[in-house]
This record gives sequence, structure tokens and C-alpha cells, in this order.
Amino acid sequence: MQGASAHYSIPTNCGSIQQMPGIATFECKGNMSVSRRNGSGNIFGSSPDIYFQHKITGVTKEILLEWLSSLNDENEKNISDCYPSMGIFKYGEFAEFIFLTCEKFKLSDEVRYLAVELFDRFMNKHTEELYQHILTSIKNKKKKYWHIVQERMQKQILLRISSCCQIASKLTSHYKVIINSQIRNFLSEFDLNYSTESILQSEIRVLKTLNYEVSTASPVTSLEIILEILGFEFPDLDIKILHMISVKIMDLVYLEHKTAYHQLFKRVTGQQHFTESEREKFLSVTNNKMFLVVSLIAAATYIIDKTSTDKIIDRLCMITSIPMEDIVDFTVIHLQRISKV
Repeated sequence: MQGASAHYSIPTNCGSIQQMPGIATFECKGNMSVSRRNGSGNIFGSSPDIYFQHKITGVTKEILLEWLSSLNDENEKNISDCYPSMGIFKYGEFAEFIFLTCEKFKLSDEVRYLAVELFDRFMNKHTEELYQHILTSIKNKKKKYWHIVQERMQKQILLRISSCCQIASKLTSHYKVIINSQIRNFLSEFDLNYSTESILQSEIRVLKTLNYEVSTASPVTSLEIILEILGFEFPDLDIKILHMISVKIMDLVYLEHKTAYHQLFKRVTGQQHFTESEREKFLSVTNNKMFLVVSLIAAATYIIDKTSTDKIIDRLCMITSIPMEDIVDFTVIHLQRISKV
């Protein structure tokens, strides 16, 4: 993948906050880079400490199905609550930077995908709050003040990303929790000199902005639960390899999200371009984490063992209630895109 270069830079353009009229256009400008850590050379991928079907710590299939049902409910709620700007700060260069930041700190897949979720939610809400403050509190020169706010947000963006990675590392109960001194040293590589107190205040700012509602499930959670269930039902499946490949495909989708879903749209509609109303309707697809996850598992299964694909897709359809045709459509898109990487 293109993201496997020796250096990476912060995003150059995150688009606009679509639900805000007029001047509410936020661009992230900058050209900072940091070296990736030395390692195997693999871009992202699965953590080495993932255990499936563990004899001591593993849970029963019944508990897993209950957990999956709960995640399905949460997924449906997220779909019903989605809004046009959701995901602006979640994909593309933002995702790449967060992924590689977590790679630098040697954090798990769950941490980096949770950090992406937190960063997108925080930036959307933070931007909206600042914009509304200018609209309601500033009488004159609103554009000028909004421009000043944009510049300040740009300067703080690496700090905010670091805070989201730090919070995510704490939420996973992982032994590699990021501490303030690590963030301070990390940011100093960009010539950004923050005190440990400033780093602490940034973490608190993220938590308060999100109203401390940070225990959301990432796509990796759903992926691992479904794989655990499949491990009970298909003991010959190499679940760990499926996990590794599924995560790598997920990385590709997040890095090239717009392209992936545009290809899916063209496949299911036969049309080349979205109308505005179609784009709004398609939000329920682009924000459906469970749909993404089952298509990733199906694609990974096809790569490992083509003969098992049909029965795995059939089972994925049964446990998630996602139509088989939809799973197949997105699976085909993944496989076509992988063949071009």
C-alpha cells in the first residue's frame, strides 16, 4: 500500500463540515513528518498478541452471540444517528496518520481503530461548538474570527490525535498505555513543545467534548467477536490468519474510503455519480460497521480458501441479518481493489 513509505505527513485537506452553512469550511494544512519505527516492514496488520478460542480466557458461543446482538443494536443506532459530516476526520490521510502514530507506540488494532472513532467524533463536535460560539457570540467579522479558530485548530491537530490515541490505549486495558511524557517526546519530533500539563488538559478537553462517552465499539471489536463465533462453528478455519487479512483489508478501506464506497455505489446502482439525495441515503451504508466487517471476513475467506466462502457468507448472513447479496457485492469490491494494490 502507498502508506508503507518511510515517512508520513499530516492530512492536507479534510473537507468541510457539511451540516454548517456558509463559512464553516475547515482545512488542515501542514507538512510535518515522522519516521516509522523499525519493524517487520508490514504496514499496519494484526497484533501478535491476539488469541482466539483460548482455553482459559475464552468465553462461550452463547455469550459471544449475546455480545454480537448488543453490537448490532449499537450499530443500528449509529446508522440512525448518522449525519453528513460523520467520517470526515476518520478516513484517508487522517486514518493513515493515526494508524502510524499507533504503530509508533506499538499499540493494538483495537486501539488504533478506537482512536480513529474518537478523533472523528471529537473533531466534528469540537468544530461545531467553536463555529456556533462564533455565530452567537461574535457580532462582527465572523469570517475573520473563524479563520483564526481554524488556524488554532490546525496547530493543535497533532496534540488532539495524540490525546485520542492515549484515551484509546487506556480504554482497551492494554499494558502499553501511552503516558504524557511519551506524547511530549513524540510531539517534540514535530518541533511542538507541549508541557505534560498541556497534554493532560488536551486529554480532558477531548473527554469533556465527548461528554465522557468514549466506550464505543470499533469495527475491530465486531470483527473479533464474529471470528470467535466462526471458530466454534468451523474448527478447520484458521481464525488468526482470517483476522490478519481482514484487518489489512480494513486498513485499505479506511485509507481509500471514498474510492471503495464509490465503487460499491456504482456496482449496486449502475450509476457513475451520486445525486445529493442519493449521497444522504448512502450514509446508512457508509456508516454501517457491521456490513463492512462481514464483507471483510468474506473477502479474507476467499483469499485463504475459496471453497469455504459460500458457507461462511451464508453463516455471516444468518448471524447479522445482512442480505447475502449485499455481502457478496462488497466482497467483490474488496477483492477487485486488492488485486490492484
